[in-house]
Amino acid sequence: MTAPAARGRQRIEFLDGLRGLAIVLVMLFHAYARWPDRVPYGAAYAGVPPLRYGWLGVELFFLISGFVIFLTLEKTRNFPDFMTRRWLRLFPAMLICSAIVFASAPLLPERPAGLPHWRDLLPGLSLIEPSWWGWLLESPQDVLEGAFWSLFVEVRFYAVAGCLYFWLGRDRTIAAIAMLFGVALAYRVLHDVFPVARLHWLKLYVEITGAQYFGWFAAGALYYEYAVHGRRATLCQAVACAVLAALSTWYVDRGDNAGAIAAALLVVLVFSLAVCTRRVRAALSIRPLLWLGFVSYPLYLMHENALIACIIGLGRAAPWLPAPLLPVAPALALLALAWLVARYAEPRLREWLRPLYDGGRRAIGAGRVASV
Repeated sequence: MTAPAARGRQRIEFLDGLRGLAIVLVMLFHAYARWPDRVPYGAAYAGVPPLRYGWLGVELFFLISGFVIFLTLEKTRNFPDFMTRRWLRLFPAMLICSAIVFASAPLLPERPAGLPHWRDLLPGLSLIEPSWWGWLLESPQDVLEGAFWSLFVEVRFYAVAGCLYFWLGRDRTIAAIAMLFGVALAYRVLHDVFPVARLHWLKLYVEITGAQYFGWFAAGALYYEYAVHGRRATLCQAVACAVLAALSTWYVDRGDNAGAIAAALLVVLVFSLAVCTRRVRAALSIRPLLWLGFVSYPLYLMHENALIACIIGLGRAAPWLPAPLLPVAPALALLALAWLVARYAEPRLREWLRPLYDGGRRAIGAGRVASV
């Protein structure tokens, strides 16, 4: 086995291929397994393993984010610069897709989330957990799309990883992230073994940080370290951390069984082979997967409620259509819309917003000079 080059086109391509695979898994899960009480075919396909465990596409996204995090950190001067870069990466598509979802919702009365209120835009546009908004506004807070939850986890991870990187340095950051995951996992185990124990502070820690998912990020970062340096010891650490994260899916509010763990371990195997073998990287670099990876972010943000609403509507309008084919046309329409966002709208908005980023960097630099 050989490690990929630290900064090569092939590496970027296989990551896009993994993103494409991840969004396919998530869409299959939402289309066939997530809403059995809503879709015309009910739970007929919900037990099929690739569909039932498609939610693990999100964990695959977490692995990818952990892999690439140091690429961004290495290019930034300080924590504010890092977080601003992350904001510039996430916010443009979030703004565009939120506007599309909010404007189209009245046309899709079968949306599982119902008709959104303007306040439902706040969590997504701020990239802040809705429960925090609920606490601030002293009333329950909904979110525009349920799939946004993973973005809130990612942003919390960025904040933690950025603080650790500029405080502890590069070498200690991954170990610290893994330790934070270990604390969250220990809470889950203790809560199961001693359900009446007073673990309020640990519970609050898990709720605030989302650290029960940090094992995936830490594993991705270790895979990156292996890709850069090629040390087998680092690869063993990455695999061990990823396996522990896979085993922890038992505790991540899934109420699932050994099948979920087996599926999570399969995700670990695919990612490990992608990092370690040229043939798997080449297989993940085929054009369809690269294209899906290119549109994966806006597609992830927009697809769930619109997909289910269109499946329900199409099932009523064309009852003669075979049930397994009902998601195909809505999925293709969403793919086309996501491509328009990724190809045209998102880059243009990012360019409009870039002066804000550049101005912030200059202000931060001036502030540092003044303080010296």
